[in-house]
Amino acid sequence: MEEKSFTIIDSPEMCTMAFRINKPEEGTSYCTLQKLDYSFPEPENVLKKTFYLDASNEEDESIVLLTINKEKAFLNAAVLKDEQLSITKEPTDVSFKVLYSADSSEYKDLRYTPNFKRPISIIDPEMADEVRPTLYYDEDANMVKAKIKLQPNKSYIALEIKQM
Repeated sequence: MEEKSFTIIDSPEMCTMAFRINKPEEGTSYCTLQKLDYSFPEPENVLKKTFYLDASNEEDESIVLLTINKEKAFLNAAVLKDEQLSITKEPTDVSFKVLYSADSSEYKDLRYTPNFKRPISIIDPEMADEVRPTLYYDEDANMVKAKIKLQPNKSYIALEIKQM
């Protein structure tokens, strides 16, 4: 399978993750996200990352870049066209809500599409990586669902892209 790729350089205190934005499934307004794999093309330079995505799609690719450091997170939209990554110059509009409960936990079931893409990605800023969900089969709903274990009193980033 042929691949497309692009390379970015982080500063020493930053860590960048990239996600492909897939078009919404029929009947929904939420796009699905696919975290992109990466490698360090120069093992001695761990600040330079090359991200990969399959080239089965002939169109330009919509990408979200999430850059995290110890105190802040930055979100940028980008388009990959002909191996060239064009990143937006202005920050992307971001809406968020704080989930807080002093005595109980809040759970949210995530629907998976048949190819196991999901409309939300939970990121642990301390690890600068996605929290891996546990898949299970819900017999009552006759579908595969996922659950994510979150630690109390810890911050997470929930990334969800809605088509405008």
